[in-house]
Amino acid sequence: MIAASRGTRWMAVIATAGALLLFWSTGISDDEIVNDAHQNLWMALNLRNSGTISLSESPPVVPSMQREPLPAVVGALALSAVDAVLGPAPAADYFHGRRAALLKYQNILWLGLLSGAVYLVGRRLGLTFWPALLGVLASNLLLLNAWYRICMLNSLLTESAAAALLTVGSVLLAIGGRSGKLRWDACAGVCFGLLTLVKAAFFYVTLGLLVAIPGLALLLRRPGRPAIAQACIVTGVALSVVLPWMLRNYLSVGYFEIAGRGGEAVHNRAVIDQMTLDEYIGSLYVWAPYPFGGPLRRVLGYSRTDLEEGGRLQRLNEAGSSSFAPRDEAAELAARPQDTVTYYRRSRAQRRVLQNQFAAAGDPQPEMAADEEVKRRALAMIARHPLRHAAVTLTLLWRGGNFVFAPLAAAFIYAVRRRKDELALLVLPSLAVVLFYALLVSFETRYAMPAYAIVVCLLVALAVRLARRDGGPRAEQRC
Repeated sequence: MIAASRGTRWMAVIATAGALLLFWSTGISDDEIVNDAHQNLWMALNLRNSGTISLSESPPVVPSMQREPLPAVVGALALSAVDAVLGPAPAADYFHGRRAALLKYQNILWLGLLSGAVYLVGRRLGLTFWPALLGVLASNLLLLNAWYRICMLNSLLTESAAAALLTVGSVLLAIGGRSGKLRWDACAGVCFGLLTLVKAAFFYVTLGLLVAIPGLALLLRRPGRPAIAQACIVTGVALSVVLPWMLRNYLSVGYFEIAGRGGEAVHNRAVIDQMTLDEYIGSLYVWAPYPFGGPLRRVLGYSRTDLEEGGRLQRLNEAGSSSFAPRDEAAELAARPQDTVTYYRRSRAQRRVLQNQFAAAGDPQPEMAADEEVKRRALAMIARHPLRHAAVTLTLLWRGGNFVFAPLAAAFIYAVRRRKDELALLVLPSLAVVLFYALLVSFETRYAMPAYAIVVCLLVALAVRLARRDGGPRAEQRC
């Protein structure tokens, strides 16, 4: 690898930063802010205007906990910045046009943090300056994919924030494990706590680290006491970040939780467990990443008509473009699960039935009460059919984790076999969250996006290692 002076490196960093800023800016448009991002923006508007994190779109503005709070806090700051430039405007003006585009620029801050963390990951993997910088560029090339660009840059979804916090936290966890200095573990705990306030699912991953880190030390034949201390510091600090929000929810809404909708996600997963063998085989085609869908469809003996009404795979077709999608959504909104087609709409309709029942009974939080009830039912359904649940977990890994699971699992196994503790700690949080999603939700591709950056770093490090197999300069191998 070509050696470079300090000045050359700084010039390369500045040039890369300028190119990335231009690249990111051209990926932002004034497209309308919709769906989950729409709700994130409403929470930010309510926080900025009334000081309350709420999904209320009209008075009275009442506290809510359906979604995580950190995007609302960052969004409120972005709203203030936009208003400082353009002046105040009616709420509707922020969901499209110039104001919407300016609000999306907050994602550039997250992508900048993510890119810096990717460079550090590369260095911890033993890469020299230029390959580590290549890892930064390679991770940003993913934005050329239209769906990835929407989720990470051209919307107010939370994937860019989650990716940045997950990558930074993973690097700090690895450094803490390597150095034995608890201050790095405390910083990792802060990152994981903030990540939990972006993606509530990481709460369970963080709790899992309390067992996973000592367990990893056992596998690596390392001393147990430092690992236990690390696990306690990381988890304890993360909980200290999260608990004030949970206390707020208990006092304001009556539930000591981070966010709602968890029961809905688990119930949808439990309902999918009911798929037939024909649907299970067909899911390998339906959920295949491009370009494998077409070939798998032909090999497995399915046709596109199988996804339409009356077809063998209709219950797996969640696309809004299907011929029955409008009627399926209408049946959900009318709380008629018996009239739905897809597993997704059936689950949501059953939840809506319970919500209506709780509302009729005078429950002050019928939506949350329904969510708790469907969670209880879902866990009971999973417990009754554990083997079926395990089988569906595999096809959901194919659906949502097709890009990330194999590299993460391979890196973790390699780290354990070679007793490389830093590498194992680096990939552990990402691997844990991928497995969590496959086990307990209907794992969609978007959920795995926060782990993409670390996977790209692993692939770049592997490519460099293979290129050096026949000789040549080698970087210091930390991991």
